[in-house]
Amino acid sequence: MSVSLARGCVLAASLALAGAGALAGQQADSLSGLRSGGAGRIQPGDRILLRVWREPDMSDTLTVDQNTEVVLPRLGPMSLVSHSVGSLQDTLRRRYAEFLRNPSIEVTVLRRIGVHGEVKNPDLYWVDVTMTLRDVIARAGGLTEIANRNDVVVVRGGEETKVRDWERGGPRASDLMSGDQIVVGRTSWLSRNALAAISTVAIVASIFVGVLR
Repeated sequence: MSVSLARGCVLAASLALAGAGALAGQQADSLSGLRSGGAGRIQPGDRILLRVWREPDMSDTLTVDQNTEVVLPRLGPMSLVSHSVGSLQDTLRRRYAEFLRNPSIEVTVLRRIGVHGEVKNPDLYWVDVTMTLRDVIARAGGLTEIANRNDVVVVRGGEETKVRDWERGGPRASDLMSGDQIVVGRTSWLSRNALAAISTVAIVASIFVGVLR
């Protein structure tokens, strides 16, 4: 009976460890909350790098204001509400053709994303909308040794969206919004000290068995 009790204690510790890992895997992820924010659309807070070849006076770095507008060199104020990331370059090429012959224009859209938690270099980053969530985390130095790979969430407006496929690339930065926060969780103490925990339980069980004999 006492030996069975000791075995039961060790088994309980093992099941607790397995349960802790399974719990994270059972939590549902939902990317709809991210994509409903207007994937691929220019958004307030974005930064636009405009480069017009051989025209430094027309090249600039612009920040999209709260009304989704920017002030473009020579063109003046322009609303970007109806523009996607992909269409903006073609639109500006047509607009600048009023002043230039066959203008060569490059447009890069950046989003301001915070990366926090168990990453090596937590900070705010301007990231290209073509980058994946995995690229953004790599930009922050990657995960720390105690990071929980199954606990990566995007925080937007106080709401958390769990992302489980980020190691395969995950959503692109175009699915995020400037101001979003990526938070990487930490593994539990029990997971980080599994062998020590099981050993301690086994020792206590052995002592308990010895006392009962």
